[in-house]
Amino acid sequence: MADFLAWSHSRRKVYLACPKQLWHTAVAPKGSLEHVPYMESKAQRDGNEIDNALSARIGASVPLPEKFAQWEPVCALVITSPGTKFTQMRIAFDQSLKVCGYTDWDKTWLRAIYDLAIVRPADHYALIWDWKNGSIWPDDDKLKLFAATGFLAWPEVDTIDTSLVWLKHGITSDRQYLRRELPEMWNDLLPDVERMQVSYKTGHWPAEPARGKQTCGWCPVNKAGKCDRAAGPYKGA
Repeated sequence: MADFLAWSHSRRKVYLACPKQLWHTAVAPKGSLEHVPYMESKAQRDGNEIDNALSARIGASVPLPEKFAQWEPVCALVITSPGTKFTQMRIAFDQSLKVCGYTDWDKTWLRAIYDLAIVRPADHYALIWDWKNGSIWPDDDKLKLFAATGFLAWPEVDTIDTSLVWLKHGITSDRQYLRRELPEMWNDLLPDVERMQVSYKTGHWPAEPARGKQTCGWCPVNKAGKCDRAAGPYKGA
């Protein structure tokens, strides 16, 4: 067992929402009374279906299902764009920020998944997109981590354009990052990761919902009845 907690954007995000939620959903041993299993929602299933269809169209020339035909122009734009394309790209790094195996459980410190990446080494440029199927909810930290890990993955790249692609709305949330900004990017991201590691080593996972009742209202731990310090009742289905 590793003496650290592997992290990703989603784990960091849950920790910031409430440390106790991360404990129950990702740290407590599976099968224990404290563990709250992951339950995929309908919105997540729908999103995964679209992700898989777009990836198959771009990566393997599989025609889009009829119900997703409206996004053929987006796929065509990607397919005709110059550069090497990756879909649902999984990448992982050890504590020295060196690339390692995604399933090296005792070694991997950080994991990331790119729905779409296009790399043009000769231009020192890369693009990373994340398909989004729901309501518009910008997430600059996600884009920042995409770029930070992209710079590690592709040493020849100096500029990375990142986007959350809001399919239903026909718009994107965009951020461009430069390699020279990398130290500042890690300085923004890693302090919270260090706090997470302290929680892991000390076993201190306080119930501190970042948005009070709003956080608790959609928390799976609250839904499972495993939090006696919830700021309010669970509001989901």
